Amino acid sequence: MRTALLLVGAVVMAAGLASCAAAEKTVDYSADSVTLAPGEALVVDFGEVNASVGQEWVLTREPDAAVLGPGEERSRYLGDDGMTGAPSEVTYRFAPVGEGTTVIEFEYRFRGSVPEEADEQKTSRIEVTVK
Repeated sequence: MRTALLLVGAVVMAAGLASCAAAEKTVDYSADSVTLAPGEALVVDFGEVNASVGQEWVLTREPDAAVLGPGEERSRYLGDDGMTGAPSEVTYRFAPVGEGTTVIEFEYRFRGSVPEEADEQKTSRIEVTVK
């Protein structure tokens, strides 16, 4: 009986941890603001970015460390195995730390610099509230 109760407890705990890990809200980089529930992580979606030609999004304003943890860049390569030069889907993930409001900012860069052409210059400023 004790073993069965321990097994049930372990399954319930694992299910709870899995549901916490899956609690994410994804927004496009063009979003102005987002509100998160406590425990809900923020994922900022930048779409397709081709680092092989020099495209990148850079975090230029870190969030308040009392509200969100540091951003973690994630990418998923879209090319076939062994293929070079294909774009990747790029996101940044921020885990919540506490309640409050903070701002994060990003800047698009091409080959390490802000593009000279005004229509190619892109920024992202998102106000994030955790409550």
